[in-house]
Amino acid sequence: NVLKRILAITESRARSYSLVDSAEDEPADILIVNADDSDAKQQWMHTYVGTNGISMCATILASRNKLDNPQYSSTGLPFFPTRVLKCLDEVTVKELKYTPELRIAEPPKETSTSTSTNLRDYKTQLSNQELETFIGSRTDINANYRKHNVLVVDDSLPVRKALDMKLRLMDYEVQHAASGREALWLMQRTHFDSVFLDVVMPGIDGYEVCKQIKRNKATKHIPVIMLTSRSSPFDKVKGKLAGCDTYLTKPVEHDKFEEVVSESLM
Repeated sequence: NVLKRILAITESRARSYSLVDSAEDEPADILIVNADDSDAKQQWMHTYVGTNGISMCATILASRNKLDNPQYSSTGLPFFPTRVLKCLDEVTVKELKYTPELRIAEPPKETSTSTSTNLRDYKTQLSNQELETFIGSRTDINANYRKHNVLVVDDSLPVRKALDMKLRLMDYEVQHAASGREALWLMQRTHFDSVFLDVVMPGIDGYEVCKQIKRNKATKHIPVIMLTSRSSPFDKVKGKLAGCDTYLTKPVEHDKFEEVVSESLM
């Protein structure tokens, strides 16, 4: 009953969960096994674990104790909503290769010029002259940065969250920017090993941001991966002319995403 109430929280999400009744032989995508209950573990091993010792269904072990089993994801008992949902989200990415947030369409083009007046701080209010010479006054890059630091630039919060989860599961550090101006501001102050860049954003678009990155000697070596739903040959040519290293169109398959990220950070 507790778990059922926790899962009800996800009803309005693209990534939603519900309990199935094993008595009615409903197929399950994910199992949550009480690792503290010997009968539950025995039933799981008898029904789902093959002769190779690996579960044939994505499995989460729940326990009041710390489990030392890297083969399976785990969550604590008693169930706590944030921990359970975080664990389920991780399993859907790692085991089921399911990332519905990346299937969101491009946001509509900005039609109002009032966006900049609503920004919360000066980070996103660089002048046009500053944009043309961004990072120009920077004389050095902090040598004490953490390797594989990735910048995600997208005005869609769900997309930023999806990319954040996927990249952190791949053991990368992630920072975010909701606009091109904020991204350029961050790049003046932090070293990034790779940049994921949306094309359609309010203010300056991804093509212009990419051009600014590639024009500067201090940042031109940083791989820029454009992630967008625009898939026409013309758009891909524009991306290449802007200097992007890879052009990915949504939705992106999980394996393809991991391949591109790994290659860009080698």
